[in-house]
Amino acid sequence: MRTLTILAATLFAVGCSSAPSAPSTPAAPAMPAKAAEPEKPVIMKPPPPKPAPAAAILDKTPIKADVSKVKFLSDPAELFGYDDGESRAFFYTNGTGELAVNVPADGEYEIVVTASCAAANGQNAKFKLKVDGAVVGAETQLRSEEAKDYAFTTPLKSGERKIATEFTNDLFKEGEYDLNFFLNGLKIVRVK
Repeated sequence: MRTLTILAATLFAVGCSSAPSAPSTPAAPAMPAKAAEPEKPVIMKPPPPKPAPAAAILDKTPIKADVSKVKFLSDPAELFGYDDGESRAFFYTNGTGELAVNVPADGEYEIVVTASCAAANGQNAKFKLKVDGAVVGAETQLRSEEAKDYAFTTPLKSGERKIATEFTNDLFKEGEYDLNFFLNGLKIVRVK
């Protein structure tokens, strides 16, 4: 029996001499696995637009015609001309004055006629605008005797274009009244 007691004592001693073990904590419950999120589609943005080539940029620089170079297509010559002091072409009777303008490119242009008049008998001057002989728009009556701009939009081909104004409603009675038309300026501006 003594052997048993020694054996029991040895076992007890071995069990007591070992370092105390850390209290065991219960394992955390297992979490269910998360379902994988579907991949989001990659949205591709279009690249920014490239700047327009220099040739495609619309040049809106006005092209002015030199009114002192007007060529009159009507007679008698003394009733048409250029007044240096007033810087304008004069039409003392019905007739046409033409200017050559170099159009740089095909496109839609605004032709701006700056005109004035000496009214007579309660009327202001009227004129027609022509490009290469073809009438553009309707006959136009000036709004006042003062120089004002009158704009016409029309397609023009590149190259030299003949732009003309035709005075159409001359009135004259010796010593009483004299209706005259004056061309103060002409320019073209590309709009399309």
